Amino acid sequence: MPETDLLQHTSQVFKRVLRLMGNRFEISVVNDEEETANQHIDAAVEEIRRIEKLLTTFDPSSQTNQVNQFAGERPVKVDREVFDLISRSKIISQLTQGAFDITYGSVDKRLWNFDQEMKTLPDAETAARMVRLINYRNVILDEKKEPSF
Repeated sequence: MPETDLLQHTSQVFKRVLRLMGNRFEISVVNDEEETANQHIDAAVEEIRRIEKLLTTFDPSSQTNQVNQFAGERPVKVDREVFDLISRSKIISQLTQGAFDITYGSVDKRLWNFDQEMKTLPDAETAARMVRLINYRNVILDEKKEPSF
């Protein structure tokens, strides 16, 4: 590349730090123009918010919350994207011999929420009752019907 081309190349790293999905995100974009970089960062933030709305357990209308609410009782129809994520999660659970288990979300957040507001663990009897639904092997995906779980 000629030296003059190198001098005219002005790409920079543009960053934005945000709290999304209850976590700290740092989104970085390399671009020549700040306005374009900010548009890409905005698009990334929109996608993260879309995923959060789909998967959050803190919104009663989310598909994840619906699955957790009816766990062990009845199937729940989910979008293909959620179905595929659950399918991949089951594979990871198998590979990790249950160290990763997507079904832990069925635990009532009032009893077992690892945040700064939680001061004590539940008693043994309550904990045993709450973890009864945790077992990735119990997740049934029905590919033949429209995606449901």
